[in-house]
Amino acid sequence: MKNIFKNIGLTLLTFTLITSCNEDDNTGESLVDYSPATVTLSSSSPTTFSESAIDEDDASTYTVEITATLPSAQPATAVIDLVQTGGTADSSDFSAGTITIPAGSLTGSATVEILQTGDIEGTETLEISGSSRANFIVSPFTYTISIEDDYINDGLELTLSWDGSAEDEDGNVAINSFCELDFDIILYDEAFNYLGYVLGTSNCPENDILSGLPDGTYYLVSDLWSNPYSSYGFTDTIPLTLTWSQEYFDDTAGSISTTAYNLSSEGSDTGANGLGGLIVVLEVSNGYEYTLSEF
Repeated sequence: MKNIFKNIGLTLLTFTLITSCNEDDNTGESLVDYSPATVTLSSSSPTTFSESAIDEDDASTYTVEITATLPSAQPATAVIDLVQTGGTADSSDFSAGTITIPAGSLTGSATVEILQTGDIEGTETLEISGSSRANFIVSPFTYTISIEDDYINDGLELTLSWDGSAEDEDGNVAINSFCELDFDIILYDEAFNYLGYVLGTSNCPENDILSGLPDGTYYLVSDLWSNPYSSYGFTDTIPLTLTWSQEYFDDTAGSISTTAYNLSSEGSDTGANGLGGLIVVLEVSNGYEYTLSEF
């Protein structure tokens, strides 16, 4: 009988040891049972940032570094998420990292990055605090950031396209692509004084961004620079289209087309006048508001 009780006792002891060795808090971060330690957060980074002055090559213009400190080394890894707890900014205005203090270490750090958004927002505030994932206590901490000098996107994206194909009298494809022609867009002021090329490469289509114009009235004028098919006898219309858009401003978008050019039109490189098949009026106000219309 004593042997039976002895065996039962050994079995219960073994089961207890196995159970205690397999306890897991299932956080995936801190698996050692101990009294929670307190993490202190701090930062010496600026509290005010100019969104217009953000330079992607200079981290000091958009980065806040926050450091977490433990009073003594701990046997578990501390993981502290930097989270927004207040302010008028939203998730498109910043990105926040996660602080990790490895087991046995005393400090760790992560950053909050201020982002240029390009839309009209005005001055915003952002409050950042820390949140522990498991087994650690975070001392009360709020870092308040002011985002000033709203950056507004003044870039008007322009695309000039004209590709197409032509068939001969028998219905066979004679010209596979109109991209051998070279079209450009030239900018003129309100008095039709020449200001320069806006789209002036040999690409097909032409793409570029127009920005930095003072308020006023301008003209975007097409120029057929060269047409290697002008002597082939084809009269197919060239589908020349100017398309525009402005990121963050959905109402600033549209396109204007012309049928003024065909495959017999001669280019300006021959001395012919390839100008003016398409003229678009461009109105600029407040430095970033654009209105485009047909001349």
